[in-house]
Amino acid sequence: MLETLDRLLIRKHRGCYLKYFSLIHEIEVKTIVEVGVFRGKNAEVLREEFPDANLYLIDPWAPSSTYLESGSAVSEKRVVYEKALERVEKLFKNDPNVTLIKKTGAEAAVEIPNNLDLVFIDANHAYSKVKQEILTWSEKVRPGGILSGHNYGRIRLAGVKKAVDELFEENFYLGQDEVWLHIKE
Repeated sequence: MLETLDRLLIRKHRGCYLKYFSLIHEIEVKTIVEVGVFRGKNAEVLREEFPDANLYLIDPWAPSSTYLESGSAVSEKRVVYEKALERVEKLFKNDPNVTLIKKTGAEAAVEIPNNLDLVFIDANHAYSKVKQEILTWSEKVRPGGILSGHNYGRIRLAGVKKAVDELFEENFYLGQDEVWLHIKE
């Protein structure tokens, strides 16, 4: 167990920290939702660390005006998002436990079952969107499950910190790679 924990901390990746946190808090993770997938780098790590989990990967894979205005957009060019989706499709084409959903998190939430073990939010970083995603997905996480996200404390993406601080006050954890985590009561 110690070797596993050391390996997870040394790698310093958000997916590794989520695994570390789940082990330390003895949270069994069988269903994961990632909202904001882009090229699938975190999804790859989530699959490595949680190989038996059902993984729902949600992203519109297209630029929108609100996303472009949020300061978190990767590009304005549609082709960049199309290539990112192609990469994700190729990565997970043979994995029957992965479901790709080409929508925003709010749009996709109605398609996802309740009682999720882990939700990771890394999509539109504008305050109103982060707050909306947290409120939407909090309803879908089971008691004792993890609601988490990325980019807490990054100055140019201040909406993340503002939403997390407002909604959770001091009832959350901060981890490596700008991760915030909340265990649902």
